[in-house]
Amino acid sequence: MSKPIRIFFVADLHGSAICWRKFVNASTAYRADVLILGGDIVAKTLTPIFPDGSGWVSTVEGERRVARNSEELVRLENQLRDEATVPFSTTPTEWTELLAERSRIDAVFERRAQEELKGWLDWAAGRLKSGTTRLLVGLGNDDPSSVEPVIERHPVAELTDNAVLHLDDHHEILTLAYSNPTPWHTHRELTEEQIARWIAERSGRLENPSQAIYNFHVPPRDTPLDLAPRLDANLTKVMAPGGEPDMVHVGSSAVREAMERDQPLLGLHGHIHESRGVFSIGRTLAINPGSAYTEGTLLGAVVDVGPDRLKTHLLTQG
Repeated sequence: MSKPIRIFFVADLHGSAICWRKFVNASTAYRADVLILGGDIVAKTLTPIFPDGSGWVSTVEGERRVARNSEELVRLENQLRDEATVPFSTTPTEWTELLAERSRIDAVFERRAQEELKGWLDWAAGRLKSGTTRLLVGLGNDDPSSVEPVIERHPVAELTDNAVLHLDDHHEILTLAYSNPTPWHTHRELTEEQIARWIAERSGRLENPSQAIYNFHVPPRDTPLDLAPRLDANLTKVMAPGGEPDMVHVGSSAVREAMERDQPLLGLHGHIHESRGVFSIGRTLAINPGSAYTEGTLLGAVVDVGPDRLKTHLLTQG
């Protein structure tokens, strides 16, 4: 009988370098055969670092941070990376000019995001050099498509997004790197009709559908995995009586319908940071490990997959 394969799955790192390091190190901590990152890898913000007399200065949420020499500058840049933002050395004049022209600052951000991702993958290559752990990396709705080639070209990683990948002789991974529409109009969104067509077309390529893994960034709708705070027209959380956020279902109905119809072995999801949990849709086990990247905490899931069934699953935190 074939040995079970151990998957360690996370999503929604959003540029947190400390979470990335924890993710890669999980290959040893959990003895994982496969590491899967299910989207939203790129940071959301660019933080300028300005020259300041004999050193450099950056301001983060009102806090002024100073680096007096090159060693302290490296430390400052790494602090920013761990806080899920992209450091950018510039001048006040250049920064002002970039802020005045959206297309220019978007171009700078995407270039820096590509450089940061390559640095992450280079670091991972040093930790995974034995070659015993596969690193599968995909994008999510917040990720610009311009970072795809960085993953495709790097020898340590496999891009999950554009092909059905074989996990082993029994299991294939089908990836949906998009979400349904969001209030933020992010990089990679599809209508429910488009998602339904996308899944129908690509699921037809599966050789063994009943043993497939659906690595879909957006979770199925009307489950414990897709609850997020209701937002008003100003994108402010709506509070329920008692002072807690009013939670609503925001997942994909097309994903839910596909999972009910296709009954894959496993669903791996992210996107909704608040909805950490596990839910069964028929025979399909669906998992959203959640995300606490802003705290530098890595939320993940360990799943042992046997030839014809799931063996064990566990939500992790570290």
